[in-house]
Order: sequence, then structure tokens, then C-alpha cells
Amino acid sequence: MEQPQPKFFYGWMIVFAGLFLSLIMFGIVDAFGVMFKPLAEQFQWGRDTISVASMINWICFGLGNLVCGTLSDRFGSRRLLIVGGILFIIGTLLMSQIQSLVHLYFAFGVVMAIGRSAAAVPLTALITKWFTRNQGLALAIAQSQNVGPAVFAPLTVYLLSQTDWRGAYLWLGIGALLIIPLALLMRDHEEGAAGTIQGGNGQRLAVMPQVHLSLSEAMRTRAFWTLNIMVLGCCICHSCILLHGFNHMTDVGLQATTASQVAAVMAISGMVGKIMCGMLADRIGGKWTMAIFLTLQAVVIPIFINAHAVPTFFMWAVMFGLGYGGPMPVYAMLFREYFGTRSIGAILGVFFMIAAVGMGSGGLMGGVMYDHMGSYAMPFFTSTGTGLISAFLALTLPSVKKREQEVAAPQVVLQAS
Repeated sequence: MEQPQPKFFYGWMIVFAGLFLSLIMFGIVDAFGVMFKPLAEQFQWGRDTISVASMINWICFGLGNLVCGTLSDRFGSRRLLIVGGILFIIGTLLMSQIQSLVHLYFAFGVVMAIGRSAAAVPLTALITKWFTRNQGLALAIAQSQNVGPAVFAPLTVYLLSQTDWRGAYLWLGIGALLIIPLALLMRDHEEGAAGTIQGGNGQRLAVMPQVHLSLSEAMRTRAFWTLNIMVLGCCICHSCILLHGFNHMTDVGLQATTASQVAAVMAISGMVGKIMCGMLADRIGGKWTMAIFLTLQAVVIPIFINAHAVPTFFMWAVMFGLGYGGPMPVYAMLFREYFGTRSIGAILGVFFMIAAVGMGSGGLMGGVMYDHMGSYAMPFFTSTGTGLISAFLALTLPSVKKREQEVAAPQVVLQAS
């Protein structure tokens, strides 16, 4: 007797719970750009000094991903998401109490970063294991955390108008408590049927990955290093804008509320870009999709440098948002296609570590160059260059189908329901 086909695939619950969880974490971290000037004014810190906090945050985030990647392969993702959520809430609340640079670097640079790392590799690895069909779309939705500024930039500006930056961080920490119930919705894929297609005659067709490499085996391939160098350049490109874009807009005369609205439009466009990029990658493959979106991200930055009129900033926000928002889920998709899921957590851990170095370097570069030159023009033009290099590298990626044919024939396992 045939078992009834499930009407609801729990993988989508994980996708949307992951979206809101990561939106809160990344949105609160991105709100640091709005807090930049209030912190500088109260403590008389330079922008380069405060940028160091962002660099420490990204380095600790990357190191946390290395550890979380290995732990997620061994223990699953659910526990890591719960523990990481608790650490992130503690770090956000500690931000309301900082009195020195050491406090800033510890609360923002270490505690919040380690907590946030649980929403990166473990969540991404979990979704790659649950989905074989529509994987690009699933990853795009779950990793649409850069829509966070659409909520948290205007929210932070509002909180600052009602209280000071300490009160703003206190309220953000209280709001972050929503992370815990979202983490509890996670379910490691062994508890459900992942990536399956119901076949006829009571058969269930499971499409198995064709290549399963360990981390050390993956590191001996050109594709592994090409992808990692790509994400380094890509992250340097947009991280400088994300950390210092709000400062730049207010420097050239925009009101804080208007600048936050531009950031919100950019964030919403980033989510649209992620979904577009994921769906396009499902159709034409990740290689060409990555090249298109990485190029778009880079070539519109000069518009931002020379913009003064409000409509120009909003036009730029749409184009840049589409470009920078798209690539991240496709990286994970390509890693799975090239290397399988055997050590996907560890492989993604290295990837996120390198991405974190890029994110930290871009933000630090912007702060240091600004304090030396009094302008963001040079760091923003440098961002354009690194983005274009990443787009070129995308075109050099080997064909996934060709690699699969060299390693193994397609494997399809038929299981009786």
C-alpha cells in the first residue's frame, strides 16, 4: 500500500525561518554603519579606529565559520544556531554598555561576530542538504539577510531620534530575542526526507551528488581557489560601501533619514537580486550568472561617488543592490556542485573565512583612506577594481558538467517508499 505523499516539504520552513533569523543578525550588525558617527562624536574616535571594530568582527566571524563548519558536519546545524543566537543577543546588549575601545572591540568585534557565524555556514550547509531541486532559489531566500538594512537602518535612525545610541542598542538587543524561537524551528536534514522527488509506482527518486570530496581534496582543485579569490574581491568591493556608504551620503549633504531610505532601497534590491540570481543560476548555471551580477555591482560604484541629487542615489541603490545581493547563494550552490556534501560544512567554513577577510578589509580600507585623504573616492574606486577582477575570474571557472563526467557517472538511487 502506497504511503500518502507529504503535502508540505519542511525544507521551506527552514528556508524562511533562516531568512528571518539571519535578517535580524545581519541587520543589527549593518546598523553599526548608522551608529558610526554618534560613537565617533561621543568618544572622539577616528573613523579608522572605529573601522577596526568592523575588521575584528569579520575576522572573528570568519574564524567562527571555520569552527561552525566542522561542528555542523559532526553535530548538525540546529544546536549551533541556538547557541549562536544566544551569544549574539548577549553581544548586542553589551554594546549598550561600552565605555572604551576594548569594550567595543570585544562586544561588537568578538561576541556578536561569533554568534552571527552560526547563521552562516550551519544554515547554508543545512539548506544544501535539504534541497536538490530549486537549490538556488532556496539558498537565495535564506541568505537574503542583506535586506536587513531595509528594516534596521530606518529603525536605528528612529531609535537614535528617540534616545541615544546606548538606548538604541538596548532596544535592538531586546528585539533580537526573536532569534531563539526561529532557531528552534530548525531541523537537521536526517530527521526528514531531503531533496526527494516522488516517482510513480510507489517509488521515490533521490538524486545523489556525483562528486564527494573532503576539504583537503577540494583544496587541491583550481575551482576551489578560484571561487575563494572571487569572494575575496567581491566582498572587498561591497563591504566598503556597506560600512561607509551612510557616512558618505551624509557627508555630501543628505539627511540621515534620506540616507537610511537609500540604504533600505539598496537592501530590498539586494534581496530581489539574490532571488533573481538564484533562479537564473538554476536555469543557466552559476558561472555566467555570477559574472553578470559581479560586473553590475562594480560598474555602478562611480555613479555613487559622483552623485549629489537624491534621485541619483536612489537609482544607484537599485542597481548596486541587485548586483551585490545576488552572488552569495550561488557560491554555495557551486561548492555543492563541484565538491558534493561530504564535507560541505568544512569547505564552506574556509569560504566564509575568506569572505570575512574581504568584508573586514574593505571596511578598514575605507576608514583608513578617508582619514588620510578626507574623501571616499579612492577606496570606492578601489572597490570597483576588485569587483571587476572577481567578475573576470567567474568566467574562468571550469564547467561543472565536464568535471562531473571526469569524476563519476551520474548516480540515481531508486528507493521503494
